[in-house]
Amino acid sequence: MRGAAAIAFGLLGCTLALGAAAEERWAQGAPLELRSGAGLGYRVLGRVAAGQRVDVLQNGDGWFRVRTGEGQEGWIVAEFLATSAPPRERVGQLEEETARLRAELAAITTEGERLRRSAGELEGRDHERSVELDRLLRENARLAAGERWPDWIAGAAILAFGMLIGSLMRSYTSGRRAGRIRL
Repeated sequence: MRGAAAIAFGLLGCTLALGAAAEERWAQGAPLELRSGAGLGYRVLGRVAAGQRVDVLQNGDGWFRVRTGEGQEGWIVAEFLATSAPPRERVGQLEEETARLRAELAAITTEGERLRRSAGELEGRDHERSVELDRLLRENARLAAGERWPDWIAGAAILAFGMLIGSLMRSYTSGRRAGRIRL
């Protein structure tokens, strides 16, 4: 019993899923009669104008069960429903798509201009940084090359000052002889 219930619910789910994915068709020719069943013997519920879009809910022996844009459901002879939109509606759809694409093109063009400006600014900053990098590389090479002469001059000045002080001290202390060890 449970297995049969599961199968029934599964079939019901598949039927509902198929019904939810309605196929679009368009009425062609004179106004079509929307009938209560799949046959000429069923009563007429209404009319569907040529070019009107309907959703196909069910296919049955040369007839389609359809739903109109107003929500009315009924059966129409299958041969009077086209799979493609009539030219007037297709023109409208193409005009809408053209307008959408033009708007998209305008947005992309604006974005392209913004990116070009941004690229120009970045190139300017890149040039400034390249100049600064070249300056730092030259300075680094100068320092690494050993421009050591200022250091040598400072060392020589310290040595000369030390010798001067030593000589002055010797002459100052040479007047009094103290006991010291000579080498």
